[in-house]
Amino acid sequence: MKILDNFRLTFADIVKENNLLHEVVQVKVKPLTAKQAIGRPDRQDFPLQKGKERILEARFQGSAGQSFTDSFRDYQGTVAELLALDLDDRFNVSVFCASTNAILRHLGLVDGTIHCRDQEPGLCAPKLIEYLSQRHQETRRLTLVGLQPALAEALAKHYELSVLDLDPDNIGQKIAGVRIKDGRTDLAAAVSQSDLVLATGSSLCNNTIDSILAAAGNLPVVFFGITISGAAALLNLERFCPLGH
Repeated sequence: MKILDNFRLTFADIVKENNLLHEVVQVKVKPLTAKQAIGRPDRQDFPLQKGKERILEARFQGSAGQSFTDSFRDYQGTVAELLALDLDDRFNVSVFCASTNAILRHLGLVDGTIHCRDQEPGLCAPKLIEYLSQRHQETRRLTLVGLQPALAEALAKHYELSVLDLDPDNIGQKIAGVRIKDGRTDLAAAVSQSDLVLATGSSLCNNTIDSILAAAGNLPVVFFGITISGAAALLNLERFCPLGH
C-alpha cells in the first residue's frame, strides 16, 4: 500500500473515532507568500523565495497546519469531503496534507505544523548536524533528496554528500562543491552509495515518497519539514523539524 493511502486510512479512523465526520466543520486553506510563511531570514535562497512553491495553510477549530504546494488557489470543505479528495491531483494532496496537519494538531497528536520564521530557518542546519551526530552516529555518506541550500552546505562539511532535486533549474548546478543530480533518474544510484537518506517531507505531496523508501530499503530515512508532520506522527516515520511551530 502506498504511504499516502495508508496515511489516509489511518487518519480516517482517527476522525471517525473523534466523531468529526458527523460535524459540519470547515477547513479553509490559503496560499501564503514567502514573506508570510517564513518572514525575513538571513539567507535569500530558501526554496520558497524562488517563487515556484508556496505554503498552503489550513485552519481547523483554531489550529493550523501547513504544506508546500506549486498550485496557488484556495480550498474549503468538510472533513468528509477532505477524505474523498482525489489524491492523484497534486493540489488536492497539498490540501489534504495541510488540512490533516491542522486537524491532528487540534487533536493533540502532532506539533510543529507551522514553518519556522525570520532567523529560525538559519538555525536549522546546525541543529541537523547535531541531531544526526547523536541519532545516526555511524553515518558517513548521506543523500539529500530535495535541495535545501543551507542544509546542503552544512552537510557537505561533515559527510560525503549526494544531492538530488526535481527542479530542472537546479539539476546540474553545484552546491557546496556537490553537483545536484536528478531526483527521478539518479535516486537509486545515489542511495546505493549512502548510509542514510535525508528527504524533504514534500515528497509526500509530489508522489515520490514511495520510491524514496523503496530505494532506501533498510537504510534509515529522515524526513524534514512541515508537510509530512501528520503522516510522520501516524506512520512512525522519522522526522526532523526542530523549529517548526
